[in-house]
Amino acid sequence: MSIIVAFNSHTYCDPCNDYTSLDQPWRANTAPGLGVCDVNFNWNGWYRLLYNGMDIRMAESCVDVYRCGTYYPLWLNGRHPQVEDGVVTRQVCANAGYDCCFYKSNPIRVKACPGNYYVYEIVRPMTCNMAYCTDAGTITSIHVATNVSTQAHLNTTTTTSPVSSTFDPCYNYNVLDDTWRNTYSYYGNGYYNLGQSGYYSSHDDTTIEWDGWYRLYLQGADAKISEWCVDSMTSGGYTPLILGGSHPLIKDGIVTREIYGTTNYYYWWWYWGYGWYGYQCNYYKSYPIQVKACPGHYYVYKLVKPDLSIPLPSYTTVHSRNARLPYLFWLPSRSDPRLSIRP
Repeated sequence: MSIIVAFNSHTYCDPCNDYTSLDQPWRANTAPGLGVCDVNFNWNGWYRLLYNGMDIRMAESCVDVYRCGTYYPLWLNGRHPQVEDGVVTRQVCANAGYDCCFYKSNPIRVKACPGNYYVYEIVRPMTCNMAYCTDAGTITSIHVATNVSTQAHLNTTTTTSPVSSTFDPCYNYNVLDDTWRNTYSYYGNGYYNLGQSGYYSSHDDTTIEWDGWYRLYLQGADAKISEWCVDSMTSGGYTPLILGGSHPLIKDGIVTREIYGTTNYYYWWWYWGYGWYGYQCNYYKSYPIQVKACPGHYYVYKLVKPDLSIPLPSYTTVHSRNARLPYLFWLPSRSDPRLSIRP
């Protein structure tokens, strides 16, 4: 038996009123290149591009390689439309270093909206490492509509104790159990039977509406934010966020800890045929958070939205039972051409 579904041909969803706000300043053509790859995102629908809360447009002209948080920045090969043009389709190009449109990625749709802003129906690029690039010269002030999606929502449950007459975050917290936050989740692919995250390296904690205190789990087991340096592109995002200090004791009560983001770097001498690879654990500095140790050997955290300038940051978790040794990371020494090791 077949089922016929009738659609109302007069129903029209205007993308100017139904979009997701994407506020990622590291996409600007003034930002350095990194390893972000937009292939890893689960793009879905229309997006309004922002720069620290202000409108910004996609770049309309050639962008040098290794800018916009990626290696091959994607720019719009064609002018932005006018409001009266409606929805238009534009080719997207990437510079190969010698040909500005050597790489022709999947085309996207664009619409000009009343209020002097644009929305883009972004799709996955053809390959890595490509990412959509914005033009810092087009930044303008913004009036945010109230009927658009600007935040992702956490899959959490809230636990509240009815026996405490005063607020104690040890008994009033949200449960956060994201398998992809583990440090073995390189490119988001879980190892050691820790599961899969779907689109790897695409999680972004700046898009989450954080609210109050959180108790962390990994597959139902107590977890904590890592105190040690973690490789980039682990923990489900591009920049792992770690705790800038040790976890407190119960007697310490609520403490404040800095949050840092790690990065990787490479040095290579082709003539001599050797090089090195290393970490810088405090390359990025995000906003501090509050932490409390609770009876029962677990911690709660008052998580906040990370600094928008950090590319795809994600709070990194490890199992509480694991006593991990800190990584050694490499730094070049001015006085010695060889490597120096710092804890």
